[in-house]
Amino acid sequence: MAAATVFTDPAAAQQAAAAAAEEAHLAGSSPVARAWALTAACVVDLSCEATHDRLDMTREVLRIAQQAGESGPVEVAYFLHLAALAELGRMNELDQALSPVGPILLHFPSMTGGRHVAWFRCLQATLDGQLRLAEELAEKALAIAHDSADPDALSVYIGQLAIIRWAQGRVVELEPAFLQARQDAPHEPIWAVSLAWMWLRQGRTSAARALVNSLPPVPELPVDRNWLATACLLADVASELGRVDLTQQLYDALLPFESRLVTIGLGVTCWGTVARSLALAAAARADTEAAIAHYRTAIEVAARSGAHPWLAEAQWELAELLAQHARAGDHDEAVALASEALATGRALHLHGIEAGASVVLAALQGPQLPGSSAVVAPELAPGSAGGASSRPAITVFDGFSVTGIDGTVARWQSRKARQLLKILVARRGTSVSREALMDTLWPDVEPERLMNRFSVAVTAIRKSFDPDSAHPRDAFVEHRDGLLRLRVEALDIDVERFLSDARASLESVGPPASRVDQLAAALDLYTGEPLLEEQEELWATELRREAHLAYFSVAHTLAELLAQVGDHLSRLETYRRILSLDEFDQRAHEGVIDALEHLGSHGHAEAARRDYHEKMAALGVPYNSAI
Repeated sequence: MAAATVFTDPAAAQQAAAAAAEEAHLAGSSPVARAWALTAACVVDLSCEATHDRLDMTREVLRIAQQAGESGPVEVAYFLHLAALAELGRMNELDQALSPVGPILLHFPSMTGGRHVAWFRCLQATLDGQLRLAEELAEKALAIAHDSADPDALSVYIGQLAIIRWAQGRVVELEPAFLQARQDAPHEPIWAVSLAWMWLRQGRTSAARALVNSLPPVPELPVDRNWLATACLLADVASELGRVDLTQQLYDALLPFESRLVTIGLGVTCWGTVARSLALAAAARADTEAAIAHYRTAIEVAARSGAHPWLAEAQWELAELLAQHARAGDHDEAVALASEALATGRALHLHGIEAGASVVLAALQGPQLPGSSAVVAPELAPGSAGGASSRPAITVFDGFSVTGIDGTVARWQSRKARQLLKILVARRGTSVSREALMDTLWPDVEPERLMNRFSVAVTAIRKSFDPDSAHPRDAFVEHRDGLLRLRVEALDIDVERFLSDARASLESVGPPASRVDQLAAALDLYTGEPLLEEQEELWATELRREAHLAYFSVAHTLAELLAQVGDHLSRLETYRRILSLDEFDQRAHEGVIDALEHLGSHGHAEAARRDYHEKMAALGVPYNSAI
């Protein structure tokens, strides 16, 4: 009864657990009755405060079951036991509990092939950074859970796959599944918070903010199996959105659990460490010293727990923080942290972490990593329209093309060479290892077999820029000591020009009319989706995110200035351009309606109002119904 009602009627579950305790008392010396009562007590209190007690109680239940030969409460107690060990980061004990020759499974061998063992073995592989194995185990666990008619089978699989995709830099692929989960279980805020985090990765700040605004206050978040993950994810999102008030509340709520892992669904997967979320929250409040201290704790917890992807993530982010607040003695530590994170990213094929760490390391050591020698750039002026150009040009908006320094458009004989160049463009001039690139281009092929193919691809890129070999070999692409770098400063790349002009237009000052012209000119450089053919490629995600963030910032700023100067027709068009990229942008919907009202198009405004209400209702977010 306690288990059946814990999520639908917590008060009834508590009453059932109390009744179980009373009946166990009436049963006198019956250890089996006590085991059932302890199991009920564990089921109804899944809070972080009760984790240590839950560990002790489940250990007692399993002891009683072994001695009495009673298997009834074992399955639930075993699952909750594994969950408590995972949350507390007791990985040696977790390994022992999952071992077929360990004290638990040796007594209850029928559970060895069950869904709980499969779920936590997937967790082990994820923590180890063995992502392919983790995905295989997640799929195996899904099949076992389906066969067991477990109602949580699909949600567990989505959660496990989401973390695997995060480590691979591909979590955005799961947006449809999270949208469906959000609609199916609107009472579980983990889905809304996950979507908000995902949308921030895409630069969809307004949509993410709307979802955050739909959530209950922090004290009212359900204290359930996902409370810790929800609070930590929300702290990450609130920090990025600049919600200092919300960040402070979450910081206070999470601080008692700083030494924990962030488990999801009672330990079936992991989001990292609580300490990292505390570090982000502290940094958002400009408390750099606290942020550094929390990052150090995150590194200690991740290292102790063997959580390698999250160890590397904390090392990279702490290195970045130390670099930003350069203090005496911090530089060497930052270099060491970034170097270790980079090595982990390369070894485990965590390309997102490898990319982030390499950017930090490049900033700490200059534009090139150790071992590469400087190459003097040729004197290159911006390309001119028509004919030969003094600068090779790359287009990534709405299609990919390369124009060489002699004015010829590259004709690619090698699809891999073209793909390699796109990856280098996405890296925006930072170095990347030859091994990481080969792993991306030719997965599952041994690097020793790829050296010649890789060299041919690099040569093809150089020829596309400089068909006549008129410039030094490394004028546009450096390849030294196993590291490759695109010399973006010597190239005309449309997305780089857009990002530069977008930043300049946002920072400009002056009368609204002149700023409107500058913002509009920057926005016009965004002629289509960057790297359109690579929507599902993890290495393209960050560049698209940066482009989207810049686009939305420029477009919203432009629309607000157009309202000031009274140009509501251009304002309407600007908001519609925003909605073409993000149909859930609340500010853009409200702007369209307001612009149409100013233009006297009341019928179109009413249609836009209905569309706005439908979109917000589909997300379950609050909106201004008076609009």
